[in-house]
Amino acid sequence: MINKFADCPEGFPVMPRPRRLPSSDVLRAERQKGMTYEEIGEKYGVTKGAVYLQLRDAKISGTRPDHSKYIPWTVRTEHAQARPNMMLRLYSRREQGETLPGTKERMLDKWLAEIKAADVVVCYNREMVPNPASPTGGWYYSKRRPTDGDRLIRFEEDTKQNDSTKVVDPSGTA
Repeated sequence: MINKFADCPEGFPVMPRPRRLPSSDVLRAERQKGMTYEEIGEKYGVTKGAVYLQLRDAKISGTRPDHSKYIPWTVRTEHAQARPNMMLRLYSRREQGETLPGTKERMLDKWLAEIKAADVVVCYNREMVPNPASPTGGWYYSKRRPTDGDRLIRFEEDTKQNDSTKVVDPSGTA
């Protein structure tokens, strides 16, 4: 028979480390006071991810924002950090009533002004090659069509790259 307590002093089981985080109710109260996951994590010596996971498991954490209105595509991981994706996420957050930090608000406003001045819409094609919109590909800007109306994006079910796809640089540098 194997003695699983053989490495333990005097044959007693090793006790798990004490929990660093308090109960979910305490974490909920901290969140209601306006503390961020990061602030709570710093207070208890854990990561913000640990705080989020405990609140999620207790079904207390807020729902994740839905950006599908402005990002209806399934975006490849390598395209997720491209500027158009980040700006569309910021735009979605603002449209959903979230207050953005000043720097991000200014970045978004500058980008929206560039898009408007260039008269383009944002498009996504998983197979698109690197271009001025995205050094990793995927995202691109296309001249606005009458059918685009005032929309920021053009979502086409079949976004196969073809001869009619014209990639445009809204900054006018390319």
